Amino acid sequence: MADAHVEHGNMVRDERDEWPADEPIGSFDINAGPGHSVQGYPGANGHIIFVCPNNRRCSVLVGPSPVERPSKDACYVWGWNGDKDRPTLTPSINCRSVDDEGKASSGCGWHGHIIDGVIR
Repeated sequence: MADAHVEHGNMVRDERDEWPADEPIGSFDINAGPGHSVQGYPGANGHIIFVCPNNRRCSVLVGPSPVERPSKDACYVWGWNGDKDRPTLTPSINCRSVDDEGKASSGCGWHGHIIDGVIR
């Protein structure tokens, strides 16, 4: 049986306000930590934006620990290790392209991990 684990590589932080259209996979920026808050999400203290292996710009809320979404239409908050250069997020990120009812959603379909600044 083939190994289902595919390593996509080291992430590189890019703090520019605007990224070019050809920003490479693995680029990320994180605005999080003490002093950052997200209105309506008391467990979140920021967000990360990154170019996923499907070459899409994805973003998730982050906090000191994972938080279940407060309602069906709300976002999850991923646990973050606090490292702005080599982030680890938990649990895995599942950017679903269909919702629970099978309807198309805005997700790209990538499901993977960000561990110690590496997309897996």
